[in-house]
Amino acid sequence: MTREALRMNRQNDDWIERYGRIDWRDARSAHRQCRALARHIGENKALLSQLVNDLEVDEARFARCEMHPLMYRLVLHEDLGQEYQVRLHVVAEEARDIVPHDHKYTFSAYILAGGYLHIWNRRLGAHEGDFTSHDITPGIVAIERRGAAYTFRNSLIHQTIMTPGTVSIFIRGPKSQSHWHAAKDMYHLLADGYEVPKTGGKNHKGGRRLTIEEYRRVREQLVSQGLIESRRILDA
Repeated sequence: MTREALRMNRQNDDWIERYGRIDWRDARSAHRQCRALARHIGENKALLSQLVNDLEVDEARFARCEMHPLMYRLVLHEDLGQEYQVRLHVVAEEARDIVPHDHKYTFSAYILAGGYLHIWNRRLGAHEGDFTSHDITPGIVAIERRGAAYTFRNSLIHQTIMTPGTVSIFIRGPKSQSHWHAAKDMYHLLADGYEVPKTGGKNHKGGRRLTIEEYRRVREQLVSQGLIESRRILDA
């Protein structure tokens, strides 16, 4: 490895120490910290390129990457001690996540390319747990574009329609509830490949393991969008 490559590796490793501590107990603090972390990764082309390209030889991280019914999920970093994961979400075709749903965890997102319609729903009854479409009402309708950042508490409910080529940094926090919830009267509208929320400690299969061929296609998409450099250029 050249001296320049060693210097770049040291610089790229520094971000974990500088940005890698997130206080998930407070949503506002978590938002500021996640936004700084996501911007640092997303706007540092050399770092993002290294994290994506190294997946081909990093068996542990690659094993955590998934083909989700709506997108590809590339794992960029995982901190088991703090129980959070940094992912790159890549949408190849239009993705309609139209069934209102919450999440098991609080997360932050930062848009690198593309965009999506984002509906934040307000609960009319209980603040968390099971619900139907009659228990919620639209609260905020937003267009998330490049540079947009937001943090979403686990009990909040939303819907999204993502345009082709949408790419985002996604930072998933510690699990806050045993399973996710979706509008029970709209399960039939879940995207193909989606499983309905499972209770009783059963594992929910939200996606499957990414194949090496799928990973390479995603990598080429990111190169073509100008978000990362190819391995050939980095090794030159």
